[in-house]
Amino acid sequence: MPIYEFKCEACGARFEALVPMGTKSSACPDCTSERTIRLLSLPGAPMKLVKSPGAARQQEARNAKLHAHTKKRFKKAVGKIHDAKRRGSGPGPA
Repeated sequence: MPIYEFKCEACGARFEALVPMGTKSSACPDCTSERTIRLLSLPGAPMKLVKSPGAARQQEARNAKLHAHTKKRFKKAVGKIHDAKRRGSGPGPA
């Protein structure tokens, strides 16, 4: 259910109410009048992700560790392929 902003025509109060979608009016919480109109509200500002400098350094450290691990695994895999080719038992043209 959306939150809509309303204005009471009887007392002039402005209020927000959590009501079903499409609701055109809601009872005023100040004077209980049903003579209210729904107002158009501006959308909220988009959320921005804020990272602290410490979090950025931690992410860089994790990335460097992952890169080193991946590089190590790649070298190991390439070494196995070269060893297999030297022995003549590796995958090759059929």
